[in-house]
Amino acid sequence: MPSHLTRVVFRSIVANKPLLYRDCLHRPSRSCLVLQNGLPLLPQSQRRTFLNLWKSPRKVKPAELPPGLDKMTELAHRQRVSARLPPPDEVAEAFTAFTARKGVRFEDYHVHTAGNAFRYLQENPHEHGPPWLSRQDIRNAMSRLLDKPPETGGQPHLAFGRLLYQELEKTQEKEGPRTIQESTSPGIDQPEVMGLPMLVRLLSTYGASLEARDIAAKNFVPTAHSRAPHNQGHTAESAWTAVLQGFAQERNVEELVTTAELILELSLPFTVGFQRVLVAFFAERNNLEQAKRWYSQPVVDLANAAETEPAGKTHAAILTACALHGDLTFGQSIVASMLKNTPNKEAWDAVFLWSAAIGKGVDEVERMMNVMVRRSNEAIQPDIDTINTLVEFAMSKKDPYSAERYITLGERRNIFPNERTFAMQMQYRLSISDIDGARAAYFGLQGNMSGDERSVNVVNKLIQVLCESKQHQYDDLMAIVDDLLERKARLAPETVAALCLLHLRRGETHDAADLLNMHAHHFSPPQRVTIRDSLAAFILDGQTSTADAWDAYQLLRKMFPETPREVRIHIMNEFFARKRSDMACHVFFHMRNHTHKSITANKEVYVAAFTGFARNADAESLELVHNQLKLDLSLELDTQLRNALMLAYASTGNNRRALDFWAEICGSREGPSYNSIAIAFRSCEGMPFGDEHAKSIWRRLKEMDVDIDKAIFVAYQSAIARNHQHDEALTLVESVEEEHGFTPDVEILGNWFNTTTNIERQLKVEAWIREQHPAVWSELEALGHWVTMDGFGYRQYNINRDLDP
Repeated sequence: MPSHLTRVVFRSIVANKPLLYRDCLHRPSRSCLVLQNGLPLLPQSQRRTFLNLWKSPRKVKPAELPPGLDKMTELAHRQRVSARLPPPDEVAEAFTAFTARKGVRFEDYHVHTAGNAFRYLQENPHEHGPPWLSRQDIRNAMSRLLDKPPETGGQPHLAFGRLLYQELEKTQEKEGPRTIQESTSPGIDQPEVMGLPMLVRLLSTYGASLEARDIAAKNFVPTAHSRAPHNQGHTAESAWTAVLQGFAQERNVEELVTTAELILELSLPFTVGFQRVLVAFFAERNNLEQAKRWYSQPVVDLANAAETEPAGKTHAAILTACALHGDLTFGQSIVASMLKNTPNKEAWDAVFLWSAAIGKGVDEVERMMNVMVRRSNEAIQPDIDTINTLVEFAMSKKDPYSAERYITLGERRNIFPNERTFAMQMQYRLSISDIDGARAAYFGLQGNMSGDERSVNVVNKLIQVLCESKQHQYDDLMAIVDDLLERKARLAPETVAALCLLHLRRGETHDAADLLNMHAHHFSPPQRVTIRDSLAAFILDGQTSTADAWDAYQLLRKMFPETPREVRIHIMNEFFARKRSDMACHVFFHMRNHTHKSITANKEVYVAAFTGFARNADAESLELVHNQLKLDLSLELDTQLRNALMLAYASTGNNRRALDFWAEICGSREGPSYNSIAIAFRSCEGMPFGDEHAKSIWRRLKEMDVDIDKAIFVAYQSAIARNHQHDEALTLVESVEEEHGFTPDVEILGNWFNTTTNIERQLKVEAWIREQHPAVWSELEALGHWVTMDGFGYRQYNINRDLDP
């Protein structure tokens, strides 16, 4: 490839121009840090400080990926580019490592990648040995899908789960039961014992409850010839409970009721678990009739097949619904039936909740607790679960004052808060912007934290609030973050975004890069969008310094290569607006050199780049990008693209080259637009005898009876005035209202004044405007002005003269 430097040198020699050294076009703006694989994050500059001569520069931590994901991602990439695929044994090892983790939420993207790896192993079986994955490996993978379902729907989880079950069926048909532990009862098919309950849960969890119900109706019903535990015991109950929970999660009321009635028709024991799901669902959705119906249904205890009382949570749900809907009669009847005998602890908790729901205060609830203790001869005492139930109800009513009093009530009775209490306390204190109170509750939670997801979520919320607050110390905030990371807890995408912006505002680019490397690769694409959009908003914020915006852009480009073209165009335009066309040129070339078709530079990118070069008068970058356009075979020049080129060359002083594009536009099939005409007149402003070219275009417009709008008139008038045809410019202004219907305003008169590049003539123009249009002159002066030639030239009022292509 020919050297660009050689071409510049020879052009200068031929044109008899001196060779000027202008330094690097893309000089570094800040110090450098290095990402993994040795890729520079920022342009490097050499630094040496006294007494730190041998101190190695800090490096960014390598990206932390889920185990095995890198190999499976590499497989998908090689399949996409038709490259040589990795060996199946390496993919199987990566798949096993990926699915070996317990208690981890698998996002859609990760499961989709794992499913692709599993299909690859199916297509490339082991020729002379056992399968790449054992039955236990497949069961582990299925169970991992049920640990923590994602919030994004989990359609890849559903497809992957079906694929795993099909493979499990095939292996079990080939091998049969292998151990006594795998076969829970003689004569029972292995797929039913080991795979079907898990499949039913999987289908119910991810939106296929109808299919799960069909499987349960075929395999988990009592029959005259079957005494298998999975048909009559806890396995059947677990399967049907999963189906009910699936319909409840899908909010499918009709199918939920149908399933409950089917359970009764099939003579399945109506258990406490069935009743709890149904009553809680209808109570939460204000369907009191259905809630009462299923609460009144007798329930059975599977342990002894005898009728039993509803669960405490079931009592609490129906009593709360009755209190909120004013059905005090039914609620009182429930309470009376519960108090006839000696209630257990859960029943008493439901009674306390009923009392709070019907409006009794904290003091009255405490008196009822004393009654409970006396009636049970101190055998039953309120505990922290009792307090937590009352606090949760107060939070549902948005009553943090009562919630705080319930916690104080517990402390008076020597009932100390546990993890759930502190988490709720943080939550309701944050809801009323009591940040100091939330921090105090966090210190209590810190000593009781077990990694519960609700606790982690509320700590994440506290971190987000502290990042936005300006009243708290940075060290205290980072202590909370470090404690969360030491517990191997996961930061939410919103938390990562807030911390990343905090580091960037403090100039801690290395810390921001470390944070993203640690967490960004564990998120799904929609969650990554949250962080990406935060970085983009930080770059586009006018309050952000240019150096910080550039650091943020480098992070965005390296950590989020999937950033769409539209966002990159906005960022490029932002650097143009900051008068840093060199940085904007970098953004353009990053798009130009991108491998993905949806991100690489297209016509909109080129138009935005040329428009930015025009407004920054950057001739060198313009030449670079124009050369790239010449080499881009995927684009064809149209009117808008030629408009942008004409505007860019006119703004950088190459007016003759600009008019060449005008000639191309006039000779093209598409022809000129209104913007083309205005830009052509702008091209006539800064060239010798430009008024003649402008008059020629004006005559053609008159001959073709083109409707002259205000923008075209102002552009023509400016071209005439800029070429020192002052009398003609005055005539145009005087006759504009009569000929074109435009009243002289700030746009017309201001452009006339600014394009009059002579001090004496400007005084005459000023006198004419003051006399004929004094209000316009006052408005013009209010805009402010600057003086050319370092204060010794003519005035220029702050009028926006930008043109769009």
